Amino acid sequence: MIMTRASSQRFLKANFKLGLALLSTAMLAACGGGNSSSSTTSPTLNLNAAYTGWVKGGSTITGTISGYCQGTRKQSFTPTVSGKTLSGAAALITYESETDSIPAGSNEFCKGFYSYNGSTSTPYYFDPTNVTPITSGATKNGYPLGLVWSNQAAPPTSVTVGDTGTLATYLDYTGDSARPITEGSRTWKISADTATTLLYITTDTSKVYGTEVLIYTSITTYRINANNTLTPLNKEVQATTIATKGAGNQTIYETYQN
Repeated sequence: MIMTRASSQRFLKANFKLGLALLSTAMLAACGGGNSSSSTTSPTLNLNAAYTGWVKGGSTITGTISGYCQGTRKQSFTPTVSGKTLSGAAALITYESETDSIPAGSNEFCKGFYSYNGSTSTPYYFDPTNVTPITSGATKNGYPLGLVWSNQAAPPTSVTVGDTGTLATYLDYTGDSARPITEGSRTWKISADTATTLLYITTDTSKVYGTEVLIYTSITTYRINANNTLTPLNKEVQATTIATKGAGNQTIYETYQN
């Protein structure tokens, strides 16, 4: 299946934004601001508490954009509220908004990718018990629309350096066909940081459905603090030429202010 330029841009942006809500998402452990020296004794921390607290409590990140795109970005998620998906399933719901600022002379990909002015509010849905992502229940023309999640697994209560896992996998539908257009996963790993903290690194990958054709990889690094809370550090988006509308493979960096 060949993706249109418009659809590849839309799917890259949708998954990239969801990444922070799910803790999802830039694997720059070396830039995480911590000490990854092998001589440092690494702690054991509660990733589940850190993850669920981050999702349920809401968050705001601000940061600078560098690499293929330049500018600033602010993204906010509201504290979750109890509700239902569009198909009537029980859910925790958070609402996301984003405000971007990039130079007027930016390339067309960056203008589309960082095009948000804070005027929209997008809901994201989570399982009330495990706080893992769940399908919105949206449909179009009788077909699924958007991300359909499966294989969800809540993060463990005890992690240390070297632990890995998968938060969920997904299929992405346009609502125009019963066949998904992309497929992907959100995985995580734990890396060394300091004697009292760890790095929680999530990786989102997206491929053209039914193939090994990569669209993008989005890697996000968070610090798990000693009190089992999360601090976002940075993100790296590795966009292939499919996502950049034929402009070749490009990398975007976001560095967050704390």
